[in-house]
Order: sequence, then C-alpha cells, then structure tokens
Amino acid sequence: MATTVYFVRHGETYFNRFARLQGWSDTPLTEKGEEDAAKIGRVLAPLEIDYLFSSDLKRAVDTARILIKQCPNTQISAPIQKECFRETFYGSFEGHSNEEGAIWASYLGGQRFRRIGDLVAEFGVAKTRDLLREADPAHLAEGSQQLDARVKEIVAFLQGLPDQSTVVVASHGSIIQYIASVYGAPEERFGSLSNGAFMEMQVSAAGARVLAYNQKSL
Repeated sequence: MATTVYFVRHGETYFNRFARLQGWSDTPLTEKGEEDAAKIGRVLAPLEIDYLFSSDLKRAVDTARILIKQCPNTQISAPIQKECFRETFYGSFEGHSNEEGAIWASYLGGQRFRRIGDLVAEFGVAKTRDLLREADPAHLAEGSQQLDARVKEIVAFLQGLPDQSTVVVASHGSIIQYIASVYGAPEERFGSLSNGAFMEMQVSAAGARVLAYNQKSL
C-alpha cells in the first residue's frame, strides 16, 4: 500500500526567462508560466486528487491555484502551503545569473562550466550543491547536508498522509531534482525539470521511489 505523489514544477517566471538563480527569491509567473500551470492541470484532471500542497513561495502557490481549476474530480480550490517544499536556497547567488554561479562553483571543482546543469552532469546533484555552498561568499547556499535533512522531512510528512492518497505538490525544479537524486535509481542522472512538468513518486512506510521524471503526460 502506498501514496502516489505528483511533484509539479511551477510555471515559467521572469527569472526563469532571464536564466537567473531564483531560489527563495520570487518573481511572478509570466504569461507562458500561467499557461504552463493550466496545461499541467489539464493533464492531471483525470486524477481524484486528495491533497494539494505547495511551497510557500508565490510562484508555486499561483501554479497550484491555476492547475487545480482544471481538475473537476476534487473539491480542493487552494493549496496548503508548506515551507519544506521551497526551492533550494542559493545564498549570495540569489538573483545572479546561472552562468555566474556555475563558473564560481565549477572553478572549485577544478573545471570551468557555464551552466549549473553542466555541473550536475559532471559531479552529480549533491556535490554540485556543496560546490555552490562553498563558492557562496556567505556560505549560506544550501548544501547536501541541509538538503538531505529537508528531503527526509518531506518524505516523513508524506508518509504521514492516509494510505493510497493521491497528492499533488506544486514545488520547484532544483528541490524536485534533489529528491529524485536521493530516491531515484542510482544509475540514473536526473537533469533539469521543465516548467510545468512533474515527477511521480510512490511513498510508503518502507520509503519512497521515483516512478517517472520530467513528465508532461500521465
């Protein structure tokens, strides 16, 4: 017996459009971002959703509100907001370009990359987060130690929901990617999640496992 969870990345924001590290900072959904949210809502419409959660950041809350309007098989109209579903924190790199964070972090890894996605492909998700934390002058960016603790909190919370629930969580690309790196198949490398795409997970008392990643159809 298990609970099925659909982790949805929010729709496109202005920082996404400008390739800036967003983290705990927040910018509004673009027009395309609102369309992203509505589209994934239509994809999820056949489900009988028992619970809708989101991070407490506005872009995720707005995505959840838009997508649930497309789902006729539930009485839910708004998400329950939880801080644990927030995006990873980039510390001093918040609002800076993806390129700037990647160059400084990859320099510490003995190489030079211009995209954080390239670091993930080379070093894996956990080490990339540790490199970013080390490169952050304030050392406030979340590293693997902080994120491991947060991911455990997330899974423990989901394990506490009634068995066989269907859950939708409007969240963020990097935290979903990190969850996938912890509970996905060890041989699989999880790349960046597209705006409006989802990861499907199965959560039970025994643990959690990734069923599908970066999907836009059931």
